[in-house]
Amino acid sequence: MKAAEKLPPAEKAKFLPIVLLAPWLNSIKFENTFERIKISLGDIPMIVDLDRFYQSSSDLESRRYFRSLLLGDDSINRWIELIAAHQNYIPTVQMEGRTQDQIQQQIAAFSEMARGIVFRFELGRGVNPAQIDSLLPGLDLNNSLFVLDGGWTDYTLEMQSTLMSHVEHLTSLSDEVRIVVSTSNFPNNFGDLDNMAAVNISSRKFYSEIRQTYGNYQVYYGDWASTKPRRYDGGGSKPLARIDYPLKDRWVISRSKEEEWDFIEAAKRVTRLPEWVDHPNVWGASMIEKTAKNLPGAISTGPQAIASRINIHLFMQNNYQVPDVQNIPTETPWNDPI
Repeated sequence: MKAAEKLPPAEKAKFLPIVLLAPWLNSIKFENTFERIKISLGDIPMIVDLDRFYQSSSDLESRRYFRSLLLGDDSINRWIELIAAHQNYIPTVQMEGRTQDQIQQQIAAFSEMARGIVFRFELGRGVNPAQIDSLLPGLDLNNSLFVLDGGWTDYTLEMQSTLMSHVEHLTSLSDEVRIVVSTSNFPNNFGDLDNMAAVNISSRKFYSEIRQTYGNYQVYYGDWASTKPRRYDGGGSKPLARIDYPLKDRWVISRSKEEEWDFIEAAKRVTRLPEWVDHPNVWGASMIEKTAKNLPGAISTGPQAIASRINIHLFMQNNYQVPDVQNIPTETPWNDPI
């Protein structure tokens, strides 16, 4: 949310966010989630879905409300009411564990709202794109979007084949379908990544392979913005200070277990890279530069480093086709208030 908040307004207008709703931090009220999203993204159109990776048995009101959207006889009505209350929310049809009647109820309600309808298929979580075959005749494909979400996965031929097969199936149903292909492979473990390691962005590899075959169809790029689905693996040792620098096709990971770099040293190493010469003029890059110079307000925590990475990643993927990202106008350059 911080990373998106700090993007220039013109950049926010370029993409269509998919926001997975869940209780915001330790908020008692679920409304705090909506308020934080508004701070970050304003009133731009955005696809909303439920974050089924989120786990909590807490009895806080926000948690109880979240669970009531996932389960129960009235969950579909609550979901429809939530969408209706936010004019810029583009609804995702809830399909996991739902009957055909419940799916049709949502389609009818969302069609009346006339904002578009999204079907998001979380591959490997029990929802198969073939489920929409019987629904297709009644859908307005000009206002429908199908998101193939592979979740967290590195590039493999097996996953490539899976994504290809789903794209082939959807395009065989109609030439008019709009499809988004989205995955994430930002590392879960950095044990093998030391000094200045590079990790290829798998979602770009998947997409380029699919575009070679289905370039005549409406297939769009999506990713998890260099984040990954929530994990609840428990504690472990305190992570090393790390600065991540996103490029268009890879992330550079700056950390050293042997030399125990702090954030300042990790940022210095990034700013010495040849690729840093052409860094974009956005908040995340300013934070890295400020850290390398050991200035006030620099990166001093993991969450700050993550927000900086995501901010740059969003900008780079937004402008993937632009040769010189450094010269992209950002309205008013970001100025450090300190």
